[in-house]
Amino acid sequence: MSSNLLEVTKEIKLDHDNVRDLFDRFKAATDLKEKAALANTLVREMAIHGDAEEVSVYNDYSVLGLGDTAAHNKEEHAEIKRLVQAADKTSVDKPEFGAVIERAVTTFLTHAKEEEDDQHPLMREKLSPQDSDKLARAFLKARKMVPTRPHPAAPQTGGVAQKAAGLQGHIHDKVVETVTGRDFAPLRFSHPEI
Repeated sequence: MSSNLLEVTKEIKLDHDNVRDLFDRFKAATDLKEKAALANTLVREMAIHGDAEEVSVYNDYSVLGLGDTAAHNKEEHAEIKRLVQAADKTSVDKPEFGAVIERAVTTFLTHAKEEEDDQHPLMREKLSPQDSDKLARAFLKARKMVPTRPHPAAPQTGGVAQKAAGLQGHIHDKVVETVTGRDFAPLRFSHPEI
C-alpha cells in the first residue's frame, strides 16, 4: 500500500527538473521554431508550478512551522511571475529575448534550489508519508486548474480568491494558446496521473 503514496517534494522537484531540462534544450536549440516551442513550454511550466504551489503546498507551511517561509516564497513567486510575463510578452525573434528568458529561468531556478536545499528536507522530516501524499495530490490537482501563463496582478493569497482567479485564468490561457497557435515542447519528466 505505501508504495502507492506520493512524496510532495519529489513532485515539486520534478517540475524544477523539467524547467532545468527545458532551459538546457532552449540554450542548445538553433532553430527559431524549436526555441519558440521551448520558450512557450518554459513559460507554461513556470506559471503552472508557481500558482500550484501557492494554492496547495504553501497553505500547509504554517502547520509545518514554515509560515514566514511561505510568505517569503510568495514574494519570490511574485518577482518570478513578473519576469516570466516579460518573457511571454517578448517575441522569440527579438535580440533581447534570450536575456529576458534567461533572467526569468535563472530567478526561478535560484528559488527552486532554495526550496530543494532548505525547505524540502524540513518537509520530509515533518510530514508523515500520508500527509506528504495528501499534499502531493493537492499539488498535482492544482496543476490542472491554475493558469498556464503568468498573471502577476492576480491574487497570491493561496485562498479562494486565487483559486477562483486561477480557474478563470486557466480557461482564458487555454483559449489564448489555441487562438495564437502556440507550439509546446514535450516534457522529459512527467507526474503520475491521479
